[in-house]
Amino acid sequence: MKKRVKGKCALQKKTLPVSIFLISIVCTVVITAVVTHFIEQKQAMDNDSVVKITRNDLDDVQDLYDLISTNYVDKVDKEQLIQGALKGMTESLQDPESEFLTAKETKDLNAKVAGSFEGIGANLQLENRLPVIDRVPVKNSPAEKAKLKAKDIILEVDGQKTQDKSIDQVANMIRGKKGTQVKLLIQRDNEQFEVSIERDVVPEDTVKGALDSKDKSIGSIQIDNFRETTALEFRTIIEQLRKEGAKSFVIDLRQNSGGLMAEAERVASYFLENGDTIAQFSNNKKVISIDKAGKKIDQGFKVKEPTVFLVDQESSYGAELLAAAVKNKNYPIIGVNTFGKGSVQSISPIGKDNYIQLTIMKWFAPDGSSVEGKGVTPTIEADYPEYAKLPPISKQSNWRIGDSGDAIKNINTMLKALGYPTEGNLFNEATRDAVTEIQTENNLSATGALDVKTVDVLQEKVFKLVKTNDVAYAKAIETLKNK
Repeated sequence: MKKRVKGKCALQKKTLPVSIFLISIVCTVVITAVVTHFIEQKQAMDNDSVVKITRNDLDDVQDLYDLISTNYVDKVDKEQLIQGALKGMTESLQDPESEFLTAKETKDLNAKVAGSFEGIGANLQLENRLPVIDRVPVKNSPAEKAKLKAKDIILEVDGQKTQDKSIDQVANMIRGKKGTQVKLLIQRDNEQFEVSIERDVVPEDTVKGALDSKDKSIGSIQIDNFRETTALEFRTIIEQLRKEGAKSFVIDLRQNSGGLMAEAERVASYFLENGDTIAQFSNNKKVISIDKAGKKIDQGFKVKEPTVFLVDQESSYGAELLAAAVKNKNYPIIGVNTFGKGSVQSISPIGKDNYIQLTIMKWFAPDGSSVEGKGVTPTIEADYPEYAKLPPISKQSNWRIGDSGDAIKNINTMLKALGYPTEGNLFNEATRDAVTEIQTENNLSATGALDVKTVDVLQEKVFKLVKTNDVAYAKAIETLKNK
């Protein structure tokens, strides 16, 4: 059995073959399971915690199986009947992190475990018989560039409804070769909008780093996810930036949805003294493991320079573990409350080819506090500007003068952020003039209507503006300079 925290990217503990490291994905995605190096200790649970199932407990299940298989009016696929029972039993837990995986799902997911892949870089799970993006898309992936977010519901793929389709069916609808387009109809809260996404190779590297553009003594490092090479990538970039003159660091964990817990622990150990607690793990009765920093985890590599960490509401799983661990040692944490996912799952075989992902324990910060449902609270609050949180502009309509509504209000807000005198929920002369100017500047037909090409240009401008006016990063630089 393998333990992991469900996260956005891939997985593994080297006690099991890679074939069981899975998670539900939409299209080709980075598999997000988190396995820890301490699996042997965590298996040492009390015998009292094991629920004994007697034959009498399962009599009703057997009776129903016999009744359906012998009396149902149509032909019954007995294997499908058994899988339905297993799936229903898992769903009765009402735990989105626990799920039954069929052999077909296992096969399809295994194909996406290693290396880079062509797709859009988002993960799915089913809710109310509809595919939902269950965590933030992979950094710099097509889905991230299209501004898709966790909890977005995919209603249609290229005009085909997704209602009642399996994750596998939806993934097949979305998959395709690099450079080809897929059109998704998205529902976000009460709003629906359409996005056209060009499939591409989803980035494989998880760590990027460079010297700050203005202060070459500060190294800026972004960890997109925790995969099996992340800690080594991180160490390599730290060493490289040191050679280039970095004397302090900003570690960006924003939109990092987790990945391998062992890699997150290894990075945490780089910043802690040997013997410091990284995290605690508990079943429903007691603490069963306390993981501590040390040479066994970090191979003796340490980061002693002044460092601050950036987090946001989509920093989750391993990113939260890292943030909680360093916060306990008084490292500044800048941003907003993190996602709040503190459960640990195991994956175990059921039958010949199927698997069950089951929540078996929770992890806690070094001080024993839980992040579940609460997240890690930053020591310094700094959020994205409001215009950065707006949904993508729907491409279903050729927005023009006279249109009104929430979509137009969002358009005017974006234009105002770019310096145009627009406001309100009406596409008026000011909106038209702003759109016309953008079209002229970008060699587009100056119609004054917000067509698909103009929408792409506008959203790219806003995206760059967000990057330029990064409040949290600016606060991080200020914090380092004041140390």
